[in-house]
Amino acid sequence: MKTVKLREIAELKTGPFGTQFSAKEYVSEGIPVINVKNIGYGNIISEGLVYVGTNTLERLSEHKLKTGDIVFGRKGSVDRHCLITEKQDGWMQGSDCIRVRLTDASVYPNFISYYLLTDVVKAKINNSAVGSTMASLNTDILGDIDIRLPNCEEQYKIATALATIDQKIEANNKINDYLSQQSSMVA
Repeated sequence: MKTVKLREIAELKTGPFGTQFSAKEYVSEGIPVINVKNIGYGNIISEGLVYVGTNTLERLSEHKLKTGDIVFGRKGSVDRHCLITEKQDGWMQGSDCIRVRLTDASVYPNFISYYLLTDVVKAKINNSAVGSTMASLNTDILGDIDIRLPNCEEQYKIATALATIDQKIEANNKINDYLSQQSSMVA
C-alpha cells in the first residue's frame, strides 16, 4: 500500500464562475447541472436540479462531467461529494463545485469515492476548510488530501463490498418506507 496526495492521481478543477457563466443561462429542460445542493455523501440529490442548453455546455466543455468524476461543493458542507456514474455522464459541473478527475488508470474511482467518505478524510477536509462564516474548500486543500492506495485488485474488492452493503441498505430503506406508508393507511 502506498500513500499519495490526491493531486498526484487526479486533476482538480473549479466550476465556471464570474463572467464565464450566469444563472440567466439556466433553461427549463436540457442538460442537468450539479450544484452544491445536489451533492450528497457519495451520491447525487436529484431534487432541485437545474439545466443548461447544449450551446452553454459546448461553450463550457471543460466543465462537462464524465463517468468516474467526483464532485465536491466548494462552500457549506464541504465534506460531501458525489460520484458521477454513466447516468450522469455528460452533465455539467456547477459554479460552486470542484471536480476531481482521476488521471491514473490504476486508481478505481469507486474506491476513491468511498475513501473520501471516511471519517478521517471528512475531518481533514472540514478542519482545513477556510472561512469564518461558511466553510470554503479550494483545489489546494483538496489536492493535499493523503490517499492510502492499495493495489488495483484490492481497490476493486473494497469498493465492490461497500457497494453491495449500500445496495442492501437502500433496499431496506425502501421496504421500511413502504411499510410505514402501509401502516399509516391502516391507522
